[in-house]
Amino acid sequence: MTDLGPLTSFLGLEIERNYNQRTLHLSQKIYLEKILLQHRLECCNPPLTPADPDVCLEKSEPEFEAIPENKRKYQSAVGSLMYAMLGYRPDISYAVAKVSQYSTNPDITHFTAGKRIFRYLAGSPNRGLCYGIHRLGYGFTDADWGSSEDRRSIGGYTFLLNGAAICWNSKKQTTVALSSTEAEYMALTQAVKESLWLQAILQDLGARKDMEEIRNINIDNQGALALARNPQFHAHTKPIDIQYHFVREHVENKSIALIYCPTGEMTADIFTKALPQPAFVKHNIGLGLINHSAFVLQDTMSLTPGEHPESHHSHIIPKRSPGEGWYCESPEPTFPRSLE
Repeated sequence: MTDLGPLTSFLGLEIERNYNQRTLHLSQKIYLEKILLQHRLECCNPPLTPADPDVCLEKSEPEFEAIPENKRKYQSAVGSLMYAMLGYRPDISYAVAKVSQYSTNPDITHFTAGKRIFRYLAGSPNRGLCYGIHRLGYGFTDADWGSSEDRRSIGGYTFLLNGAAICWNSKKQTTVALSSTEAEYMALTQAVKESLWLQAILQDLGARKDMEEIRNINIDNQGALALARNPQFHAHTKPIDIQYHFVREHVENKSIALIYCPTGEMTADIFTKALPQPAFVKHNIGLGLINHSAFVLQDTMSLTPGEHPESHHSHIIPKRSPGEGWYCESPEPTFPRSLE
């Protein structure tokens, strides 16, 4: 048996520690460069967000049928993106979940949406989760009511520990919600399940001091918050299935704690819809996503507790690599054919 030293990579995931600042940075630069090269998108003009908020994807026309080769290319591209999303790129969760719904019969609009995600990743290959910048942990849950073409809502949640996301989810709900309160309550149910599971894992690992932080779930809907706290029956909540009312039970026995969060501060909003660039960047920082260059700079600058190095990034770095982070200086776009 040979001691290879500290772990630096695992299944395409790159791991770097800053022992002075007691922080950990996780990214997938090599894997992202590999899939960009595979799909001939290594030289492109990166957008600032992975999904266009002005574009609403829909199913292909009934008379349209994609050729088998295009289906294979599309499904391969979505699979490559999904591995990146499940690794350390929660910022593309909504976009990947959206394009994956059209894998059986993709048309040109779906190819364009998928290509945009690749282009976004080309502009931020060094971006990854950074743990230890601050010690806070909490959960967020949100839903976008009736936003899908079949009027099902998109729900999402994330939990943070030591300042960065440790799990995240963006998924279309299985039933149609009759109100925004119902949609938010159904999303809250999934977040509560995840919180209980994380608490059990932390207890098994002996990290009981972190369990209290994972109990806290932020929600931005006052109606769902009142419904979870108020044991009184409400007639207009009859359509909500009984399984969702287990939230109330866990609120009463204090295994979870619900906290109201203003919509503008709702980090889970990034999992429910395509956001404009300012909100998208804000929630990226909220998830603990920073560029590797900002992580390296921690050795050369002092941060106050809870301060994020990304806030220094734009005016400290004198030179930036082409296509890195939000500061893209990539060449003019080319139009590769593999995703056309």
